[in-house]
Amino acid sequence: MQNKDKASLALVSFFLLMAWNGTWFEISASGTYTEGLERSPTISTEYIIDSDQESFEMSIQNATPLLLYWFEREDITTDKGEGQSSNLEPSDPGEPESSGCQGSCLDQSRSIVQLVMIALVAALGLSSISPTWKLKTGLVVVWLIGSVVILTAVPIAAAYDFGVIGDEEGGDSSSTGGFDTASQENSVGIDQFAHYQEDGGFGLHITGISFYFDSVGYDLGLLEEEDRQGVIDEPPPPGEPGYESLIRFHGELEVGSGEILTWWLLTSPVLVMSLFRSRSVGLEE
Repeated sequence: MQNKDKASLALVSFFLLMAWNGTWFEISASGTYTEGLERSPTISTEYIIDSDQESFEMSIQNATPLLLYWFEREDITTDKGEGQSSNLEPSDPGEPESSGCQGSCLDQSRSIVQLVMIALVAALGLSSISPTWKLKTGLVVVWLIGSVVILTAVPIAAAYDFGVIGDEEGGDSSSTGGFDTASQENSVGIDQFAHYQEDGGFGLHITGISFYFDSVGYDLGLLEEEDRQGVIDEPPPPGEPGYESLIRFHGELEVGSGEILTWWLLTSPVLVMSLFRSRSVGLEE
């Protein structure tokens, strides 16, 4: 291995170390009760994700109607699937149910990023020692895989842990896509609703990835016990008893890249120069 190759290896290792220890992503989340609560309370959350932890700040605009809603509703448990409807197609009973990530999806994505970074250093070292086309191709493939993991896998894992995307069939899932789960005692699960529906998706932007979440349903916890069965049997039209329990929510989550992407991209010119230098050495020999 030549001195230039050693310098490239040291420089890439330094860039990856800075990427690992820097800010990974900055997340801005905003969710609004668009129907059912007065003055449309809005829950805003700012997340910062790095290689070790997540820190966040939460604020509520027009908090009084939301606090009254949490205080006045009764926490109930309905039979699984009772009175509920979903925008999803029914699953095949012969297929095993997906349990999602085992633990934190974000922690698993961190482990993948760590493995990709180690693999990139190893691939660069091997291609410098033996500059064959297979090893050089492997180096490029590892870098591309790392780019995909950083740009997509980590944001999706963060959105999954937040609750904006995930298994909406689970009764423990939040009816607000995770916006009300900062305080567990105030989280309202989808099994508390009748005729519950939700929808979600994502979009790609120059600045990052955005996720959206919409839900609507009749919160049975707002009704007297004797009035719940009627709402479960048939959704009440506007103006009829029980319609006041209709809750509609819209949430958006914007994931913007941090220092990790900048440092990762800085490795690309070093890798390109190393590949061309290895090619020149091979031609001379």
